[in-house]
Amino acid sequence: MTAVLRRIVWEQRVRLPLLLVLSALWGLLIVLIFDTADPRQRDLSAQPGNVAVAARVLGIDPLAAWVSLGQLHPVFLVASCLFAVGLGIRSVAGELEAGTLELTLARPLRRRDHLTAYLVALAPGCALLALAFAAGAVTADALFDPPGGPLRVSRMLLSAVGATLLLAAVAALSVLISTLHVERGRALAWALGILLVMYAGAFLLPLWSPAAPVARLSLFWYFTPGPTIQDGDVPWRDWAALAAFTLVAVTAAVRIFTRRDLAG
Repeated sequence: MTAVLRRIVWEQRVRLPLLLVLSALWGLLIVLIFDTADPRQRDLSAQPGNVAVAARVLGIDPLAAWVSLGQLHPVFLVASCLFAVGLGIRSVAGELEAGTLELTLARPLRRRDHLTAYLVALAPGCALLALAFAAGAVTADALFDPPGGPLRVSRMLLSAVGATLLLAAVAALSVLISTLHVERGRALAWALGILLVMYAGAFLLPLWSPAAPVARLSLFWYFTPGPTIQDGDVPWRDWAALAAFTLVAVTAAVRIFTRRDLAG
């Protein structure tokens, strides 16, 4: 397993650092955009309709709201999923298509250990991406001192925990899909398709009352960084749901991979 893990780290020696830089820059940029935006745009209480009412009643800090939106923004999610999905899909389907899986398993290495090496590489990578965004936002807050309350490091770290759990669930889903296919392109298409539907569903389905309960089938439904960054609230149920999905997906992936015929 160690040899497989070393190879994975070597293969990610360029991609992961670049994605970490991108995540950190996005965290920095979202605070800089807030600092330079028109005061009427960044002040939620100045917005029309229910947004202003909610901002005044709940006391929502505009900077915390902007950073929360930045963590939910496709820029951060796409950068993170390039690692989580890309490496997850490579675990089986990618290596099968490249012909490296047969060579790897020709050694005295169990299939379970091969998959474990990918999971061990994915977990800290997802955590680093979440921490990079938090570090970028906190650094920008300290450098530019934008209006509003300061971003608290402890709350940003808690938000990074939630982002890590989300990315881990995405990675686990990708690994599971990878174990069901022999072609990297097809597995990647399935993974991206499912994630796009989940992302859109988490925001669009609640707008129609009869379909609102279906939104809970989306992983993104359980990622709500706003209350954590604003007040330090810990959404234990959401975190538990993401962790449970990850555990189930990983268990299913290991079970399928150890039993499947790699010839087809």
